[in-house]
Amino acid sequence: MKNFSLYRIYITVYMTVKFIFQLYLFHKRNPSWDATTYEQWEELLRKQAQEYRERAVQLEGLLIKVGQFLSTRADIMPQVFLDELADLIDQVPPVPPGLSMQLLEKEWGQPYTNYLSEISEQPVASASIGEVFKGQLLNGQDVAIKIQRFNIDKIIKADFKSLRIVLWITRKFTKFGREIDTKALYKEVVSTIGDELNYYKELKNGQYFKKKFEDKENYYIPQFYEEYSTRRVLVMEWVDGRKVTDMAFLRQNNIDPIATSEKLFSFFLDQLIDSGKFHADPHQGNIFVTAEGQIIILDFGMIGEITRSDSENIRKMVQGFVLEDYELAVDQLQELGFLLPHADKQRMQNLLKYYIDLYLEQDLNELDQATVEEIFEDLQAIVREQPIQLPAEFAFLGRAASIGLGVLATLNPNIDFLALGKPAVSEWLEEKGSESGPTWQKQVLTESARPLLALPKNINNYLESPKLDRYQADQHQWRVINHQRSMLGLSAAVAVFILFLIVAAVFYYLEAMFLSLSFGVLATAALFLSLILYKSHKRWVNKFYQGN
Repeated sequence: MKNFSLYRIYITVYMTVKFIFQLYLFHKRNPSWDATTYEQWEELLRKQAQEYRERAVQLEGLLIKVGQFLSTRADIMPQVFLDELADLIDQVPPVPPGLSMQLLEKEWGQPYTNYLSEISEQPVASASIGEVFKGQLLNGQDVAIKIQRFNIDKIIKADFKSLRIVLWITRKFTKFGREIDTKALYKEVVSTIGDELNYYKELKNGQYFKKKFEDKENYYIPQFYEEYSTRRVLVMEWVDGRKVTDMAFLRQNNIDPIATSEKLFSFFLDQLIDSGKFHADPHQGNIFVTAEGQIIILDFGMIGEITRSDSENIRKMVQGFVLEDYELAVDQLQELGFLLPHADKQRMQNLLKYYIDLYLEQDLNELDQATVEEIFEDLQAIVREQPIQLPAEFAFLGRAASIGLGVLATLNPNIDFLALGKPAVSEWLEEKGSESGPTWQKQVLTESARPLLALPKNINNYLESPKLDRYQADQHQWRVINHQRSMLGLSAAVAVFILFLIVAAVFYYLEAMFLSLSFGVLATAALFLSLILYKSHKRWVNKFYQGN
């Protein structure tokens, strides 16, 4: 039944209407909400997400891919849905092998025995779109042969129709559907999953990564055989290995999991901080390790891309965070397409400053998995609550980062992302910054020095302020001014002290110890001077008050 188009469309549309009606009834029955109501609401969403998972596994096809896609969209999906769909695995029962061999011969235009001396009877892996068989070419080369599932084109076509109907219903009958751009969302899904249906694109992606990492001995990308590959068949080199998270295999072959996690971190970071394509599905099933400890990267069907302009905007955004120039950071978010047209940029600046200050209050000598998860949760909350949208490429980037971090934490629960990433990110900022203007370190120096250069003028104004108070006759107004002056002194001291912490932290992390020490001394001196002035001013205030 699941292969019939009308049945698939009926099940998908019925499930959607059922979900919408359940949500409508809940709101109707609960005009006012308390803590218990919110718990019941989350439980309802959780049950709906679980039902979606079950239907996706049952029907296979597009529902699994859509579920994986939606698990990246914190901007449109509630957190409980994201949690339930986060580990939705694209792993389904195989089709009868005879059907796969028929498709293989149809694509090659002749019996497969003209190219292969042998091929496995059953697939070694089976997913919603394709299956992988182990075979051997006539020259003796072992190969992996990826063949699309029988009738998958027809199934996906029916699923796209049902998705279009579902989004139309959502847009017409729900507030949620009217708040998001459902037409753009549909185009993103079609584009993303459509690429996975074309194995020739996956071949080109694999060749791109093969060339990019060919000089790095820690990683290995299998060879792709273009002469045997078509839109529905992909042939690549067979490489023996085990999942990178197979700890028993690592111990058996004396492979250090910590060293492996560091190699893998470098692989992820090289893709994320530079322009070009990145692997958007780096789960443990797509990352193998050989008995010699070399990392094998597989499956290049789900790929994202960071353009040169996006890479430059990301660099400027990071620079904005380092310099506490939140206007610059928000401007880059807008350039990257994160902000909706009606977004309040000033509010976004204040929000970013709040969260950055919050994290600076914590001990970030190490950036462990718990802190990273906390940051991801906060980012998801911001995306849900603010006028922010996730461009498709960055949704995949976030998904890739989240999956990759999970694999790394499995290999090394105590991994320190900050220590590992610091040298590469520093070099990236320096290289990219020098292409478009002053280096970012010079900008840090300039921005850090401004408050100190302005200090003499502020001190002079501060010392002159008591003279103004002598002309205040009204006692109530005097108390207001006294409070303002006191708070000014306290604010100055706190501000300079924060400046000291920020500057010292930045240069400490970059090992620029001389600069850190110099500015630390200046800022500390300014702090003590501010405190002395504050106490002096307070004594003057007390005497003046007693004199009146």
